[in-house]
This record gives sequence, structure tokens and C-alpha cells, in this order.
Amino acid sequence: MKKLLLFFVLTATTSFAQELIYYVEGYNELDTFVYGELEGNLDDAQVEGYLTDEAGNEFFFVGDWIGNGEFEGYDDDGNFYTLRLE
Repeated sequence: MKKLLLFFVLTATTSFAQELIYYVEGYNELDTFVYGELEGNLDDAQVEGYLTDEAGNEFFFVGDWIGNGEFEGYDDDGNFYTLRLE
């Protein structure tokens, strides 16, 4: 029974990825300034979250961490964004 319990605990703890929150700002391909919060984890370069422009419009973003605190990706309308950590 102890071996089964130990196996369950080890399996449960290793299956959780460490989630990360990134506060970002940047521009889309139309040179519109945006800022927001992206979520990701240590096991994957993909991030997603909501971006807001200066007019208060909100966009859902999906992209990738490309290194050195920079992200690239698209919103639901297909607009391309280049973002960096704040």
C-alpha cells in the first residue's frame, strides 16, 4: 500500500507544469500600442492571454516566447503582434 501511495504522489507532483504570468507591452502590425497579461508554463513556449490597446479594446492573443523576454503571435482577427516584458 505504501508503494502505491508513493507512486501516486510522485506521479501527481510531476504532472503539474509550473505556470507563469508575463506582463507585456508592444505593437501590432498596424503600429497600435498594446499591453496585457499572458499565461504560459515552463514546459512550453506557447503563451496566451488578453491584450488591451490605448482605446480600451481587448484582444485575445496566442503566440510564442521567442527568447530574451520577447513574444510574437496573433489575435483572433489574425493581426500580428511583437511584445516584450514590461
